[in-house]
Amino acid sequence: MKVQGPTRGKRFYGCSHWPNSCGFFKWADEEDRVQELQFLLFERDTRIAEFEVLLEEYENEVKNLKQANWKLEDDVVEMAIENTERLAIISSATADKKLYNLLVASWVLFAIVLLLLGRGG
Repeated sequence: MKVQGPTRGKRFYGCSHWPNSCGFFKWADEEDRVQELQFLLFERDTRIAEFEVLLEEYENEVKNLKQANWKLEDDVVEMAIENTERLAIISSATADKKLYNLLVASWVLFAIVLLLLGRGG
């Protein structure tokens, strides 16, 4: 059979039992859809593998950040305890200083009273 038009002379594959054939027909230069789909599957599997690697990296990063957070929380608790102890020491020193000043003031007052009693008598 002779074909006129733009496909004249173009190579093709067809069933060898034509005209009583299965109907198979394919242009010889047409890309094989199976190969195209296999390539797409390969690309998909590659991207999935890349995402799995990224996911593992992110999970490790989250794990490391959680550990760092726990350490910081422990450090904050430790600092709070140290600050409480320092505040207690400062408060104690302030109370001691107030008692010392009160003692000095009472001795000064006592000395003034003795001086006044000594002059009057």
